[in-house]
Amino acid sequence: MTSFKEINLQVGSRLQMALRHGPVDIIYYTQLIGYLDGQYLIIKTPFENGLSVHMQVDEQVTLRILSGVDVFILTCRIKTIFRAPHYYMHLSFPTDIKSIALRGALRAKVNLPVQVNGIDAGIITDISVTGAAITANKVLGEPNTEVLLSFDFSIKPTNQSAHIDTSATIRSIQQLPGKKKDAPLRVSHGVLFNEIDPTSQVMLLNLVYESINRL
Repeated sequence: MTSFKEINLQVGSRLQMALRHGPVDIIYYTQLIGYLDGQYLIIKTPFENGLSVHMQVDEQVTLRILSGVDVFILTCRIKTIFRAPHYYMHLSFPTDIKSIALRGALRAKVNLPVQVNGIDAGIITDISVTGAAITANKVLGEPNTEVLLSFDFSIKPTNQSAHIDTSATIRSIQQLPGKKKDAPLRVSHGVLFNEIDPTSQVMLLNLVYESINRL
């Protein structure tokens, strides 16, 4: 089992918070305000549509934190809820902490239209929190070329809209075999995301988990 100190969690870190509503988890995003080691965590109350999310004392929450190449999963309970004007809460100090080593291996099959350098360029067919595979009808750049990517997706089960803008480096290019004779050119590009921001990382993590049914 992972210890809290191993996470090296910093004040201000972005967190994904899951609340169980019926048979599904509802995903929100929040921020760590602070903690007292061994006693409690302090986090901001998440908001949705301009209103604070309704929660109850003793309700169980699951926090997911992306740190480097690992995802840490913390199980807590709500101890105290502080409302207007500051909106924050105390959570029980996590004793059940799990970790998943990503190391670029946790990937999901998707079908996401993507813009490359501001132009509709192709489809993201495979994605992780560190990179993606893009299929296009032409070569989008030479290996080691940096490009700008832009794409959208929905966060299940609430269908929240997520938008990602990031630079990426083309690492590999491969022409795909045509299914039929004289089929149009199809080229697969392996790209590595560059310095993607923490909020986008957390949203991508949720997309990957949802897509492979691991949430």
